[in-house]
Amino acid sequence: MPRKIVIISALFVLCSTVTFAQKISTSKFGDITYNMTQKQVEALNQDKSTASKSADDEMMEQDVVVNGIKYHLRYYKNLKTKQSEVFMVSSTSPKLSTLSGIKIGSTLDDLWNLYKKYDISVQTIERDDETKSDRLFFLNDIDNGCVLDFYLKNNKVVKIALSNDSGYLNNNIYEN
Repeated sequence: MPRKIVIISALFVLCSTVTFAQKISTSKFGDITYNMTQKQVEALNQDKSTASKSADDEMMEQDVVVNGIKYHLRYYKNLKTKQSEVFMVSSTSPKLSTLSGIKIGSTLDDLWNLYKKYDISVQTIERDDETKSDRLFFLNDIDNGCVLDFYLKNNKVVKIALSNDSGYLNNNIYEN
């Protein structure tokens, strides 16, 4: 009887982990969508930290915790709406995975096998401060105007990021 309880408990934990994992796509990154405003993100934030200006440019940056997952966000100022909107969201949390199952710890071969039919590229980058990674695998979603980035160290995914390139790049059409 105790053995059955252990097996049932193990199956429940396994199913819960798979079922409740936060998903990433080219429009949604866990609980954060690429078109959210800073105010919408802050309403979800359990950490209650505030955004601060990045040292290298005009974008605001913020670390938030939503449902136990830490996200790092960068915001741009939308010149039409005058609101700060998500430009990029990233995380190193193993609780996140793509719709295809890619997560922290997945390999470069996993990425190639799953995304070889899409608009992809791999390049060497300046070392990422947070993860010390030096390669980046890009998945471009031209229709959505977003890029899903997989930061690699020793050919394993160590960080995943979603960039709202179209929102940021199209922002200059509102300048006077």
